[in-house]
Amino acid sequence: MFFFTSKCPLCKQKGQKVNSETMLHHVKDISKISDATYFYCSTPSCDIVYFNNTEIFNTSMINKEVGLKDSSSQQALVCYCYNYAKSSLDTIGLSEKIEIRMNNYGSRCDTRHPAGECCLPQIKQIVQEKLISKEKKKKSIREDMLRLKEKQALEN
Repeated sequence: MFFFTSKCPLCKQKGQKVNSETMLHHVKDISKISDATYFYCSTPSCDIVYFNNTEIFNTSMINKEVGLKDSSSQQALVCYCYNYAKSSLDTIGLSEKIEIRMNNYGSRCDTRHPAGECCLPQIKQIVQEKLISKEKKKKSIREDMLRLKEKQALEN
């Protein structure tokens, strides 16, 4: 009996189904793509990009770096329709810029993005996490400075 699974064979996280057009757009050697259903692994620390029950395509088998994978460089794309790189995630208003372009020119996320979906939710989440992290660092620095001032006041 054949059991169908959508869990990544490496990280064991649930994958997201992708269409064949997306696969053809991203896999280096398209002759290795079968008629089977494939899934995208969105786990940043996982090296697998596409998989099914019998096949995997890891990051080295993809024709562009997958910007949302931890192993990718700062030049790797996170928005494949408008060519925004991972390094642009610190740009103020990035998601708004992408939304404006999508409203004016449309997008082809279903094909261009390795997951076959829009990048905006992921970009917004990453930007939000970076803001929270920066605020935590600022708060920690302020608290350290207050403790230092209190210690100096006690010593005097």
